[in-house]
Amino acid sequence: MKVTFVIPPVLDGTHDVDRTSGCNYNIYFLPLLPMLYPATILKNLRHEVAIVDFAAQKKTPNQFREFVAKDDSDVYVFYTVFLCQKTDLIARDIIRTLRRNAYCVFTGPQPTYAPQVYLDKNDTFVARGEPEFVIRDLVQALISGQRVDTVLGLSFHDGKNPVHNPVSPFIPDLDQLPIPDRTLLDHTPYYNPKLHATPHTAAMASRGCFGRCWFCVPTSLDYARELEHKKGCGKKPPPRIHSAQRVIDEFHAIAALGFRSVSLLDDEFLWDDARTLKICEGIKDLKLEWSALCRPDKINDRVARAMKEAGCAYVDLGTESFDNEVLKAMKKDMTAEDTDRAVEVLRNAGIQVELNVLFGATPVETEDTIKKTLAHLHKLQVDYVLFSIANPFPGTEFYDAAKKEGWMCYGDYIPVDPAKQSIIAYPHLSKKKLEYYVTYAYLSYYFHPRYLFRQLLRVKGPRDFMQKVSTAGKFLVKSFLIH
Repeated sequence: MKVTFVIPPVLDGTHDVDRTSGCNYNIYFLPLLPMLYPATILKNLRHEVAIVDFAAQKKTPNQFREFVAKDDSDVYVFYTVFLCQKTDLIARDIIRTLRRNAYCVFTGPQPTYAPQVYLDKNDTFVARGEPEFVIRDLVQALISGQRVDTVLGLSFHDGKNPVHNPVSPFIPDLDQLPIPDRTLLDHTPYYNPKLHATPHTAAMASRGCFGRCWFCVPTSLDYARELEHKKGCGKKPPPRIHSAQRVIDEFHAIAALGFRSVSLLDDEFLWDDARTLKICEGIKDLKLEWSALCRPDKINDRVARAMKEAGCAYVDLGTESFDNEVLKAMKKDMTAEDTDRAVEVLRNAGIQVELNVLFGATPVETEDTIKKTLAHLHKLQVDYVLFSIANPFPGTEFYDAAKKEGWMCYGDYIPVDPAKQSIIAYPHLSKKKLEYYVTYAYLSYYFHPRYLFRQLLRVKGPRDFMQKVSTAGKFLVKSFLIH
């Protein structure tokens, strides 16, 4: 069976979407791992498999239509998040018109949350939660002519109504999954402007997080995983991690393909020191440049030094706020002092730091707490800061509270870019104020002369300079000119 995993160009008049995080519009592209995993599994089962990223390749809607008209795939798979639902449904309509006998499969957090939206005919399926084995079992059923009502985690249309098969259990041992076959995907368009070496790829060493932050939407794959698990168990699923050796093996496979940098996309990279130290020891001779997301309270001197020696260039810390009452209210289970200490430790190790800061994630937030956070950031002068307005995503505790208390500006969740728009408001902190502060935060931080001078000193050649200029230009258009 021929299966094509497709990321269409923008078809709904909006903008490119970051499908990896799932919650914002895109500035730069990374390879979409939730497609690479099931594509690799199908390839290993000797199906004909392709991944076509029209968005990253800057292809036009007409080029997408021309591709579909000439293509002969039996199945098209979409990985859909909230912000790209309309585009993906339009793409499905194009396929229906031009490829009448083809099937379409939707997976990702949005189809997992609302599968019925996609199931208007029996040519469409939804693979809920973790997609790898659901898509595998569906394709095997289609090729053998078997019934699909036994495929766990699958939703489909039986000709009359949507049908939702029982929840598929989460994958208990991630080492069951094959190392993603990165030769399936042209990596030319992918880069991380905070990593200088190219070609670039992405990887995951775990799924899930031990944190209990009430606002948290993890990576889109983990979000789909959580939404599906909550349907069956009513609670967040336990995290699962690859063994240290499996991570080492994947890094070696990445290096063997000629990649020179890696974005690790785990919600949390640091689990226990012994595992981290073993990974670092096993990859340090590869000379790969890489990054990771970590909780500040998990950083220590020994681990930071080992990560630096193994090629870690920067660490992304989930900070959210520098007010401890705000952190407590959002169930962050850490303090502002934890971030201060982590920044110092990472700097001493020679690792750059990015902080994630979130405005309005709790009614404890005020203009004063936002100003306190901004003042502290200017004092710290870390390398990068990602500012966002808290978004009450369905399936989170924050969403339930926002619905109950009437904090939603539109009565319910609607897809917006949290880097510039708010869908929440409190009596003391309006939608307009939150949008003002996120814009002010970006302008005051990234266009401060001291910050600009520091970045110019770090430019490592013409290619690096052009990537930084391109990223900055996209950021300006996305966050301000189209505000």
